[in-house]
Amino acid sequence: MAVWREIAAPTPGRQHHESLDFFAAQHAQLVSTTAFAFGITGTAVSLVANLIPGAVHLAAFPLVAAAHLVLGLAIVWLWRRRSPLAQVCVFGAGILTLLAITAGTPETGINFSIGASMGIVAGWGIGSLAVTLTATRGGVASLASAWVATLAVVLMLSLSIGLAGYRVIGLTSLICVLWLLCLVFGVWLVSSQARVSRRIVSIGRAHNLERRASETEASRLRSARLLHDTALATLTLLSHSGVGVDAATLRAQAASDRELLTRLRKGESPNPRASGQYTLTHTAELQLGGTLEAVKSRFNGTELAVTWHGSGQLGLEHSKLDAFINALVECVENVRRHAKVTEAHVTLSDDGVVVRGVVTDAGVGFDPSQIPGGHLGFRQSIVARIEEAGGSVRVFSAIGAGTTVVLEVPK
Repeated sequence: MAVWREIAAPTPGRQHHESLDFFAAQHAQLVSTTAFAFGITGTAVSLVANLIPGAVHLAAFPLVAAAHLVLGLAIVWLWRRRSPLAQVCVFGAGILTLLAITAGTPETGINFSIGASMGIVAGWGIGSLAVTLTATRGGVASLASAWVATLAVVLMLSLSIGLAGYRVIGLTSLICVLWLLCLVFGVWLVSSQARVSRRIVSIGRAHNLERRASETEASRLRSARLLHDTALATLTLLSHSGVGVDAATLRAQAASDRELLTRLRKGESPNPRASGQYTLTHTAELQLGGTLEAVKSRFNGTELAVTWHGSGQLGLEHSKLDAFINALVECVENVRRHAKVTEAHVTLSDDGVVVRGVVTDAGVGFDPSQIPGGHLGFRQSIVARIEEAGGSVRVFSAIGAGTTVVLEVPK
């Protein structure tokens, strides 16, 4: 059985592509959100710095506030629609904000608030582009151009307002550190996408290998189950020289096995599909009464007299009916082979919810807990069949006290 159920993936390859596409979309959203967080935080902190009394000339504050608003809107646009035009708008709005800040320098000259505001706008507002432009070579080239242009503008503006040389060095150093921080986050996000994509592919390959192994094992068990219930059963009779079975019944059973093997050879084989079901015979073409009659006739002429009780009208779908009938046949076969009795009773019932089959004998019995795990006749031909149909098997037996097997399959 498969470890997980595939919900909406017709093929493993398509499932992997859908997983990669989904992750790529989520990664792009993460990159945009991270860039937005850097940019909008820098814009907000810069605006707060300009709100400090005396930071900028009072008459110039509306222009400074408007420039910050434009920068914030550009960053929001880049977050909502990641496009080259939006990136250019963020860069242009950042330069405009730097111009507005320097234009608002008070008569007392530049102060710490203006210097911090310029550094944050240039390093985080414009620098947030570093988060989104590290995925491609073209993006890295554009990023380098934006960084050089930003530093050039800051240097020219610093000189225009008479900023001291050591302060210019401190300001440009702050901008470079903030840009580096954004760049590190961008590179980390790009590398994480490659790592996770490789992991998804690796998990997909492991799932395919496990799925093939599970299907191969299921096919092997089904083939062994078929062989056990048909050809091996006939060969067992032959090995005992047909003792207890008349010649006509033996010939009929061999003919039935031959017909089944012919159908398998022609393509009506138990090849496992995604549902784990297979076709032994065209049950859809048979009436239930005919199916039960075929089961009854199988034991006619043997030393085992089977008494049938209950109605033959069992409303099961074809796949469940196959499992129920085949498991029922194997129960009766076990009585014939191992119980050392000449009589068995089979009771069939259908209460509208569960179809139930009870096989009873008064034979030698056995200890159900001592059944070997690899015992094909019981574990696979009976229990596995019924469980695959969603049902259950209960066994009541003790040594010397006979055996009762109850098969239940929900409708």
